[in-house]
Amino acid sequence: MIIGLVLFFTLGTWSIAQVSGGLEQSWFMQYILQKWSLMNHETAASISYFIFFLFAILLIIPLSYLLSVLLVSQLLLPSILKIIEKKDFPELEKKKGGSLSYGFWNTLKASGVYLISLVVTLPLWLFPGFAVVWPVLLSSYLNKTVFVYDVLEDFASEEERKYLEKEHGRSLYVLGIILGFINYIPLTFIVVPTFSGLAYSYFCLNALKDLRKNKL
Repeated sequence: MIIGLVLFFTLGTWSIAQVSGGLEQSWFMQYILQKWSLMNHETAASISYFIFFLFAILLIIPLSYLLSVLLVSQLLLPSILKIIEKKDFPELEKKKGGSLSYGFWNTLKASGVYLISLVVTLPLWLFPGFAVVWPVLLSSYLNKTVFVYDVLEDFASEEERKYLEKEHGRSLYVLGIILGFINYIPLTFIVVPTFSGLAYSYFCLNALKDLRKNKL
């Protein structure tokens, strides 16, 4: 999130100024100005800049969250899992049903879907509430897709992982939605991605432990 803010205030304001200039001359803006009888250049520039500034502000949270999830997934989660395993799951057998290469591809694919879904739905963000609810739903998809695989990569077999994803799919999405809304609480964005990795770790490992126990 902090990295996202730095990028916004350095490159973001320049990009807004460049793109808003194009919007100012677009048919869409000319139509609005005609309806409002606001034809002077200064008004057009102000309105176009405000629209893109608003979109940039709304994009900061989801884009920064994506970057934070990627950093947690690749850098912090392995250490988190080692601590959790030693403390709470020392007897849980590792069946290594995943691989680092597929884990990387899984993260890359989820990130691509997340980004494309954000961009193509930008016009819909003008509808009240959409700009908040849609990023939360996408963050839930991102959390589930990335963290579930990363957590179960070493611990579960491929069959166990697929079963858990199917059996607990709804709960995993709900967990992601809750974490997504928490991300909008002031100052929580600093810890939410790490907390998300921790929450999915305990959820998935407990579910795996129960699955094996019930099979005995």
